[in-house]
Amino acid sequence: MTGAAQQRPLIGITVNRDYKRSRFWLPDGYCCRIEEAGALPLLIPPMDPSAAGALIGSLQGLLLSGGGDLAPLYYGEDPHPLLDETDPQRDAWEYALAKAALARNLPVFGICRGLQILNILRGGTLIQDLSGTSSMQHLQKGPRTYPSHSVEILPQTRLVEILGEGHIAVNSFHHQAAGAIAPGLKKAAVAPDGVIEALEDPHLPFLIGVQWHPESLQHPASNLLFQAFVNAAAALL
Repeated sequence: MTGAAQQRPLIGITVNRDYKRSRFWLPDGYCCRIEEAGALPLLIPPMDPSAAGALIGSLQGLLLSGGGDLAPLYYGEDPHPLLDETDPQRDAWEYALAKAALARNLPVFGICRGLQILNILRGGTLIQDLSGTSSMQHLQKGPRTYPSHSVEILPQTRLVEILGEGHIAVNSFHHQAAGAIAPGLKKAAVAPDGVIEALEDPHLPFLIGVQWHPESLQHPASNLLFQAFVNAAAALL
């Protein structure tokens, strides 16, 4: 490894699990965007939560990726009839990882499910299914690389400092969303129907969650998000 490569921050990225095929998987866009922004990606499968602290100590940033539904018992609710498949081991592992990362003030970027984990970990809730509460389609039928609706970036947020004022077009692949916002977190973007599209903690170096999938969009806003995250991680070197 060259000296230049050694100065690149190491970003841990959580992954999905396919029980039927006994494999872990993750769309390659996550790693590609982290590399493009100047960091090194490290894929982290679910493991014993007791290992979270030791692993986090080797990282400069944590990316909580998208995936399946979170078990509602984590936020004190019973399962909705339209709750999808959950992965208890992944839930426990990612909760432990995120908790350890926040304890060290490590930069954390949550995408889709990742935003939801951050909100639950800090004491918020989820809307378990949007079909009866939203006037919009949040689980788009088009390709992942195409946007399907707009979001408004809210003023006086870290997100507006990164992306600028106004609206951006995003893709959308979720049927759940943040409900009650956790103490210490702040709403940073909303969809036209009011669904929360981004949360942040303005008091930490970098803690941002977005409900869309910027890793799949070739858009300047996606580049800016990943670059801001990697820059915050690089500051720890």
